[in-house]
Amino acid sequence: MEQIGPTRIISKKLLAVEGRDEKVFFEKLLPLMSINDFQVVDVGGKTKFPIKFPALLKTDGFYNPPQTPMVTHLVIIRDNEEDNAFESVKNIVLKADLKPPKENAQFSNGTPRVGIFIMPGPKMEGTMIEDLCLKSVEPNPAMKCVTSFADCISKLDDKPTNMPKAKVQAFLAAQPEIVTHLGLGAEKGYWDFSSPAFDGLKAFLNDLK
Repeated sequence: MEQIGPTRIISKKLLAVEGRDEKVFFEKLLPLMSINDFQVVDVGGKTKFPIKFPALLKTDGFYNPPQTPMVTHLVIIRDNEEDNAFESVKNIVLKADLKPPKENAQFSNGTPRVGIFIMPGPKMEGTMIEDLCLKSVEPNPAMKCVTSFADCISKLDDKPTNMPKAKVQAFLAAQPEIVTHLGLGAEKGYWDFSSPAFDGLKAFLNDLK
């Protein structure tokens, strides 16, 4: 049987993210922002949020003592693909009898405070974390190669169905030590966390300090 969420909540600041890449990404970014006492949970894909989010609230350590949340901040981060992602996540929060924020990239004033961030962020072009990471490295010389590669493969009869992911793979392949995942790219410092592209995400995450 598939495990739903972590076996125990051990931190006051809990982030629920889509997958392993996002988990590794935020585990790298948050300490760089001097944000501590956090726990990142990989829910296994955006379609799993309706199941795994309610399960997080039943996980040992979330309520300590009973009916009193130990968790002070509960964050949901997912991509903006296909459906209305914010409304979808907002409804999941409401069904769990928690208070969601009114808009994307905000926190509510409930207990715990619930934050929702839909990638790549308000006023950002794209639909996913890959778009945000690629934006951060636009000045990198390797991006000229990535653009040429993307232009070429876009003309194929069987071109990639997810071009941002293809571009991320191309960019990572151009680095001194090749890695194959966006999260590992974060660990290696390949994404420029000092870029203004991350300002919106950082402004949101600052609420966790």
